[in-house]
Amino acid sequence: MPPSTPTAKLHHEALPKLDLPPNSRVAVNFNPLGSGGAPVQGEFLGTTHYEFLIIRLPSIPGLRSKLLPHMRVEISYVADGARNQFAAEIIGFTQKPAFLLFTSYPDRMSVMETRNHSRVSCALPVSFVSPYGEGVGIVSDLSRGGCRVVLEMTGQSGLRKLKAGDRLVMQTAFTWDKPAAKGVGIVRNVEISGARMTLGLAFGETVGEFVDALTRYLSLISVLN
Repeated sequence: MPPSTPTAKLHHEALPKLDLPPNSRVAVNFNPLGSGGAPVQGEFLGTTHYEFLIIRLPSIPGLRSKLLPHMRVEISYVADGARNQFAAEIIGFTQKPAFLLFTSYPDRMSVMETRNHSRVSCALPVSFVSPYGEGVGIVSDLSRGGCRVVLEMTGQSGLRKLKAGDRLVMQTAFTWDKPAAKGVGIVRNVEISGARMTLGLAFGETVGEFVDALTRYLSLISVLN
């Protein structure tokens, strides 16, 4: 049945939207029923929504022999503070020019929250110093444990090299009547779309001034909400 038909449209709307940026890390479990073996860490390359996924896998001896058409696998990834997991069927794979796995599109997905602190939306200006240069952006959401920073990059910005584990010294003013407070953010995930970069940060070793300012701001937001 052509995708443009009403029946296909309703079916597509009932499927989960896989909102996962290319080059994100995923874990592929080839033994979802617990018959042994650890999940294989792969790289999500892209999808044709509602049809199939493409995942790059490392070259592991013996893995090819396990890949059978219609075999069920379990795929999981962490995004936006939650662990997402779904089952899929193997459609096929290629080994050249890279080991690529093709799976079916998920028809359902389980989501488990992994954050210890709830987040609030905000729009706070922030500046930071990283191992690859300085940057400025906006804190788009915030919790006691971390935040999300969105920034626009220009040209061949060295900030494109930022990766999980990098340490940033950040500075932001939580309220207009107080000076900017300085804290430390540890990069947990990086998303890049064109010139826009989004950083998921966990707060590292922070001084009392930053903690106090953060606590006051979150308390104020909770009262207003």
